[in-house]
Amino acid sequence: MPTTNTTTSTTTPEPKNAAAWLTAPKTRPFRVAEAPMPVAGPDEVVVRTRAVALNPVDWYIQAMGIIVPAEGYPAVIGCDLAGDVISVGANATATFAPGDRVCGLAGTRGAGANHKSGAFQLYTKVDRAVLAKIPVSVSYAQAAVLPLGLSTAATAMFQKEAMALPLPVIGSTATTAVDAAGKKKVLLVWGGRTSVGSCAIQLAVAAGFDVATTASARNHAYCRSLGAAWAFDYRNPAIEDDIVAALKGRECVGVLDAWSRGSVAQCARVLLKLDENGSVGGGRKWVQTVMPSADMVDEEVPKGVEVGYAYGSTLANNEVGPATWGKWVPEALATGALQCKPDPEVVAQGLDGIQTACDTGAKDWGASSSPKLVVEIV
Repeated sequence: MPTTNTTTSTTTPEPKNAAAWLTAPKTRPFRVAEAPMPVAGPDEVVVRTRAVALNPVDWYIQAMGIIVPAEGYPAVIGCDLAGDVISVGANATATFAPGDRVCGLAGTRGAGANHKSGAFQLYTKVDRAVLAKIPVSVSYAQAAVLPLGLSTAATAMFQKEAMALPLPVIGSTATTAVDAAGKKKVLLVWGGRTSVGSCAIQLAVAAGFDVATTASARNHAYCRSLGAAWAFDYRNPAIEDDIVAALKGRECVGVLDAWSRGSVAQCARVLLKLDENGSVGGGRKWVQTVMPSADMVDEEVPKGVEVGYAYGSTLANNEVGPATWGKWVPEALATGALQCKPDPEVVAQGLDGIQTACDTGAKDWGASSSPKLVVEIV
């Protein structure tokens, strides 16, 4: 009988992308549909998304139509992701390779210019300046809680136009964070249980500071587990005087207000009182909020206090991104110096679950101790 030759193809099919689209301002739900396959530019890495975390900005964009301009729709939003590297741009090959497990901040700099490079898709391109490898001991869901919170805290603390604090290092013994008496300088973090606050405490400790923070009494142990030396109950009517008494004789470099909803003026009052007893180094009274602009802070701040604002993705454009994401984050995750906090709560699976997660987050928003909502993208 004649022999029939058969050939089995081993060609791997080209991956296809899909996204949870915002089709127009103030519309819901997200529409899951095909999306263009991203191509990495020289400074970009394409990541197969495995988990995304939700942030208030996500449901604000959907409900209020902010940030994305009219010409930016249909849009793909989302900031926090973790996943696997698929392809690497020419300038990123020294650090990343296909198969690396990573987490990072989507939609920054050039990648976000067309408002279609957010995290809410199967394949996302991410700027190498805000991307880090994650060890196998850290799950995708855990890693996904970090990017925006950590980036916002780093932007607020380390950028020259913000607090301009010394950068974090592993095993810090930085003398720049020590006062004339040889004691560590102090950073006050208002809202230590929040996503930004949790990261700020750890970054400040890594930069050589002692940290004082505020949180509900039930979260004091949590804040201390991240490295805070003092924790004060924000519900205590005497909190301002308690902080001033505790920090007497210590040099405070300012306040990072990670809550920034009715608390900016209170932070300013604390600084003024600290200045009265000589606890503000150099006399500079600085409150750094996590809000991106002055029009988002509807409070009357006492005179004599400077207020700064933080737009969490700007660190991709300067030395802060590479110093934190490129150097400190991967080492700190590997050694356990950086904890992925707040803990993730996986609330849905797949791109279809992003609307569910947004709805859940919007409903529960306002509780500073809320978990970080995560959607696994399988």
